[in-house]
Amino acid sequence: MKTLIASALVATAALTGAAYANTAPQLDSEAKYVLPGADFSGLSAAEVHAVNNALKSGASNSEKQALIRAFLN
Repeated sequence: MKTLIASALVATAALTGAAYANTAPQLDSEAKYVLPGADFSGLSAAEVHAVNNALKSGASNSEKQALIRAFLN
């Protein structure tokens, strides 16, 4: 019984990870508020994650704008 439960948990974790890895990351809506008029369409998945992390940091809006501009250029 323990083996069955452990196998089910491993399979669930593997499928959940695969499903998560196949989805494209979504840009936080705050990005368009912090940097209005910016074109975010050319960002890679890693850059979207970095921009989202910058938005969630404790930085000021001007610091967030500078970080995001670095990824857009």
